[in-house]
Amino acid sequence: MSDRRSFLRGASVLMGHAAFGQVMTAFAAAPRKATFFNDSEMKTLRALVDVILPATDSPAASAADTHYFIDLAIPACASPDAQKTFRAGLKALGDKRFATLATAGQVALLKSRAEADRELGYDKSFFKILKDYTLTGYFLSEVGATQALAYERVPGGFQGDVPLAANQKAWAI
Repeated sequence: MSDRRSFLRGASVLMGHAAFGQVMTAFAAAPRKATFFNDSEMKTLRALVDVILPATDSPAASAADTHYFIDLAIPACASPDAQKTFRAGLKALGDKRFATLATAGQVALLKSRAEADRELGYDKSFFKILKDYTLTGYFLSEVGATQALAYERVPGGFQGDVPLAANQKAWAI
């Protein structure tokens, strides 16, 4: 039975990756409109992605519409267990009025959630799923790729060893 579960889990992950191209196509479309989460969940999600990637010398995650990416990617790419975990986590934080808390309160609440999820498997960990989809959505967005990473529109060929300057951003690929 364990082999069957492993196969099914692998199949669901593979299907999630197969849907990724459709997610990116939908994410590139405008205007943005939530399709999986309701308005309250989206408000909480927007606040959450900004705690994970706040504005620094590059824009915050919500400026890249990362919360809309997550709204598209969770139903298309996440397993049913991960979808259930994610929705329950959003509801729990929404019930605590996460989006209305001061930044320090949001950070403390999310750190607490991350610590509680530390030993959980991926599909049972709200924080692991949130972090994964937030980083993926942000760095695949135009904002993330061009403002948070070093971006070269037309790369100049292969260079196997390129020295980086101190505090230089990583390259977008």
